Amino acid sequence: MNKVIYYLTFILILGCNKEDKISKEIVLEVKSLDTNDEKMAFLEEIHLQDQKVRKNLAEVELEFGYDSDEKKGAIQRMIKNDRINLQKIELYLQEYGHPSKDTLGELAAGTPWIVIHHSGNIESRQRNFTYLYNAYINKDLKPGSFSFYLERFHRMKFGNRFTLPNPYRQEQLIDSLIKRLDLSGLTK
Repeated sequence: MNKVIYYLTFILILGCNKEDKISKEIVLEVKSLDTNDEKMAFLEEIHLQDQKVRKNLAEVELEFGYDSDEKKGAIQRMIKNDRINLQKIELYLQEYGHPSKDTLGELAAGTPWIVIHHSGNIESRQRNFTYLYNAYINKDLKPGSFSFYLERFHRMKFGNRFTLPNPYRQEQLIDSLIKRLDLSGLTK
């Protein structure tokens, strides 16, 4: 039974790699954000939806069990939500750049990171690295969040965990991961 669950999860993850066509509604929604208040509300709603589907997945698993059809349905809803959120965030980043913590608040500024972090493929991490790197440099993204994103990126790309000999500083971990992931050219 565990092999079946593993296989289904693998198929669902592969489904995330498809480039979905962005709907006209999403394009209009993003392009209509005229004020900082509208941008903040847009980003905070995406963050809320991201967390809501994850909370629902945990609740469904508790109620119906790990291998349940209900959980499989909750996973599919989460994947669909993640795809839509990624489309919205990528379009937002292209249109307005990464949100500033000082202008839109910490929750809104953290939303691109959480959505990209939850994306199920390496390509979206690669595509959006520069936005997140610059947010980290500008202190709009916490070093721990950025290193967490890079560590998961490393696990996805190489199939193992990246380690440094202790003691090390957060900045050393980030610099080492950027080099290991061959992203140094995108930091200029």
